[in-house]
Amino acid sequence: MKKFSKIIALGLATTMFGSALVGCGKKEVDAPPAEDDTPDVEDVVEDEPEEDEQEEVTIRTVSQFGGTDPSAEVYEAILEQFREDNPKITVEDESATADEAWKAKVATDFAAGNEPDVIFTFTGVDAKVMIEQGKVVSLDEIRAEFPDYASNISEGVLNSVQEFDGNTYAVPVRGFYEGLFVNKALLDEYDLELPTDWEKMETAINTLKENDIVPIAAALGHQPHYWIEHLILSQGGVEAHKNQDIAAVKDEWVAGLEYFKTLYDMGAFPADTNSTDNDIITEMFNKGDAAMLLEGNWAIGGFDNPDDITVIPLPVVPGGKADQSDIISGFSTGWYITTKAWEDPAKRAAAVKYISAMTATDAIGEFVASGGTPSADVGEVEGLPAAAIDGFKMQADAANMDMPIDSWLAKPAWDKLLSSIPGIATGAEDIGSVVDEVITLHE
Repeated sequence: MKKFSKIIALGLATTMFGSALVGCGKKEVDAPPAEDDTPDVEDVVEDEPEEDEQEEVTIRTVSQFGGTDPSAEVYEAILEQFREDNPKITVEDESATADEAWKAKVATDFAAGNEPDVIFTFTGVDAKVMIEQGKVVSLDEIRAEFPDYASNISEGVLNSVQEFDGNTYAVPVRGFYEGLFVNKALLDEYDLELPTDWEKMETAINTLKENDIVPIAAALGHQPHYWIEHLILSQGGVEAHKNQDIAAVKDEWVAGLEYFKTLYDMGAFPADTNSTDNDIITEMFNKGDAAMLLEGNWAIGGFDNPDDITVIPLPVVPGGKADQSDIISGFSTGWYITTKAWEDPAKRAAAVKYISAMTATDAIGEFVASGGTPSADVGEVEGLPAAAIDGFKMQADAANMDMPIDSWLAKPAWDKLLSSIPGIATGAEDIGSVVDEVITLHE
């Protein structure tokens, strides 16, 4: 495992965990356990038979560590080591990029009774249906048979992903933060300051556009997710952002979403922002053809020049109620064991062993080195790029943090909002009407 450098002692083990999810309405995150308390994978499955006595078993896995995910290589390396260490466990892996099509396939598989044995997927609203249908197993049930399961994960982190029924099902690996990634070299070339307020943002947009540089890489017709939540957070503050009674904060939603058109009319986005996809605009930013990108920390691992990149909170819009340090952050994904696997005695032990390998402290350290915030005490990491170091500092300095809106908004309502953004940006959609429909679909 890579060792964490002292630069990250910014509060990674205490300040970050102690303050994580302060604005989320979740339980405060406790300091994680000491690394020495981490059980060996073999200890978790303590009653497992000797290798030569084990029957051969196949488990099917699905995760988000595929495609362009910057942690895909880390995942593959851990997977291959697991296969080498456990020759009688065959792993059929179906990892892919976690876009809306991936989410839809996961939902379809669960609905059709074709769910995998273990899955790394979202918590919150995305997990609600599979929990309601009894398709995944809670940590309490797993720990009744395997007491050391996930014992290295901070209890505070586990509490933060507690579901609507009071149970915890997912074992998180890495948390996240979102922010405005900025190419410092491009800004320096045009004598521009970091856009730490809206006036500086407008100056940067106008100057970059005049010099044929795309100010902000964004694919509004593909993944406008981050802009939706940040503009609503910026306008309404964390209280409006986390208020699930949307009708009560409709004015803040409408005012925040209006900035899609403001930015579009300024020429802040690529000319084809409503038709291009996220991979293309990410590469545009990576190659220096765009100066800013609103994304999550997972993007850092894919940057060619991460030491030239910094990340800051999106500047608060004029009249916005957010604190300038407020960010979207938390733990929203984790490993689940499905009931289908749990009810098969051979697969039960194999699934526990597999997830224990993927969530071992050393493994979490490797995942975090490629982007993210750890769910366990991984010590100190060396060699992190400037963008990652700045991201940890941004998270530690945040006055408030909140989870993304799509962690609680009903999927039909979220889908309506996503599909409306191109029209909102061009003025073809009435924002108030869109929000009214979102409210109806959510209720």
